[in-house]
Amino acid sequence: MRTIKLLATIQKIDLELDADRRKFTENKQAMAPPETLKKLAAEVKEAESKVTYWQKERRAREAAITEQSKKIQDEEKALYSGRVGDPREQLARQQHVESLKRHLETLEERALEAMIALEQSQETWEQLKQTFEAQKSAWLRRRTELEKEQEAIVAHARALKMRRESVLKQLDPKEIDRYEQMRKRLGGLAVVKLSHRSCGGCGASLPTSVVQQVRSGELVKCPICGRLLYD
Repeated sequence: MRTIKLLATIQKIDLELDADRRKFTENKQAMAPPETLKKLAAEVKEAESKVTYWQKERRAREAAITEQSKKIQDEEKALYSGRVGDPREQLARQQHVESLKRHLETLEERALEAMIALEQSQETWEQLKQTFEAQKSAWLRRRTELEKEQEAIVAHARALKMRRESVLKQLDPKEIDRYEQMRKRLGGLAVVKLSHRSCGGCGASLPTSVVQQVRSGELVKCPICGRLLYD
C-alpha cells in the first residue's frame, strides 16, 4: 500500500508541475507584444511619414508662391516704370503679368491643398499615437502582472520539485522507472484514483476482484487503459 500511495503522491506533484509548465509557456507567449500593437505601431510610423511629407510639400509650395510673387512684383515694376514705350511690348508685358498671376492662383490653391492635407495627416497621426500609447500602456501593465505570475510559478515549481525529490527517495528505483515510462506512454497520467468502482483515467467499470485488490493496496493496473489504480 505504501508504494502506490507514494506513486499517487508523485503523480499529483507531476500534474501540478505540468500545469505550471503550461501556464509558464502561455504567460511567456502573452508577454510578447500582440500583433495588433505591432500593426498599430506601423500605422503610427506611416502616419508620421505622411506628416513629414506634407510639411516639406507645404514649405516647397509656399516657397514657390514667394518666388512667383517676386516675379510678378518685378514684372509690374518694369511695366509701370515708364521705360517701356512700345505699346506692343507694353501689352505683351501686361499679358505676361496676367499669366504669372493666374499661375500664382494655381500655386496658392496647391499650397492650400498641402495645408489641408497636413492638418488632416497631423490629426490622423495624433489619433493613432493616442490609441497606440493607450494599448501599449495596457500591454505593459499586463506584462508586469504576468512577470509577477511567472515568478510565483517558478517558486511554486521549485517547491514541488523539492517535495518530489523527497518522495522519490522513499521509492524503489525500479518502481520510479516503471512510473516514468508509463507517464510517457499514457499522456502524463500513470496513476489514477479508483472512482466508485471505475477507473479514474478511462472511466471503465472495474471487476469486483480488481476493486478489492486496489482497496487492499496492491499495485493493480486498469485492465482497459493500463494505468495504476489507488483508493
